[in-house]
Amino acid sequence: MLLHLGDEEVIHSKDVLAILDINALKTSELAKEFLKKHEKNQTLTDLSGNAAKSVIITDKTIYLSPLSASTLKKRASDRLELENGWNIK
Repeated sequence: MLLHLGDEEVIHSKDVLAILDINALKTSELAKEFLKKHEKNQTLTDLSGNAAKSVIITDKTIYLSPLSASTLKKRASDRLELENGWNIK
């Protein structure tokens, strides 16, 4: 299934390795280095216009999204349920 990340960017949900809250990464020097490395290598895509709420990690690209991690996780979860059959909540 497809997952909308914001700013008209859509990826396959099966490509997502992690969805992280940006606030959790702001205090980590290792996370900051990770993001800088990917920015330097041009594998970081900022969809947020410098207002990121979440980081989406795939095997090829790191995305900064204006959508919250909880919103993205819910969307991914809802789509997974649809793939596995109809569920009424």
